[in-house]
Amino acid sequence: MSTSLTELENIFVDLKVNDFNELIPLLAQPLIKNANVAESFPNQVIDREHTFPTGLPTQPYGVAIPHTDAEFVINNKVTIATLKTPIQMEVMGGMNDEKIDVSIIFLLALGHSNKQLNVLQKLMGILNQEDVLTKIKNGTKEEIYKIAKEEIQL
Repeated sequence: MSTSLTELENIFVDLKVNDFNELIPLLAQPLIKNANVAESFPNQVIDREHTFPTGLPTQPYGVAIPHTDAEFVINNKVTIATLKTPIQMEVMGGMNDEKIDVSIIFLLALGHSNKQLNVLQKLMGILNQEDVLTKIKNGTKEEIYKIAKEEIQL
C-alpha cells in the first residue's frame, strides 16, 4: 500500500479532451480502479466545479485544482494532467462567470481538510513559478512525477 500522494499512473500527459466534464471521468479512472475514491467521485467533482470553480489565471499556463468533499475519498491522492489543447474553465472566485484557458490540472482526492490545506499550500508554492509550470506542461510522465516528488513534495 503506497502512502505517496502521486503515482505514475495518476499522471496524464497531453490529454485531448473537449471540456471539464469529459476530463474528470478520465482522470478518475485509476483512482476508482484502485479503490482510492468512491464510484461517484467524478460526478461529485464535476458538480462541485459548477458551484465553486477552481480555475487559476496563472502564467504561462492556466491551472485548475478541482476536488470534492472528503466523504468521497478513501485514500489521499493527487492526479496531475496536462492538456494538448486548453479547456475553458471558470476562474476561482471569479465574477460574471469569467473563463480562462486551463492546460494543467491538479485533481485532488483528499480525505481530511488539514491534508487538503497542506497540499493546497504546496501547490500554491509553485503556481507563481513560471519555470515549474512550463516544466510540468512540457514534461513527460516521468519528469512530472519527479517534479511532484521534489518540487511540490507530493
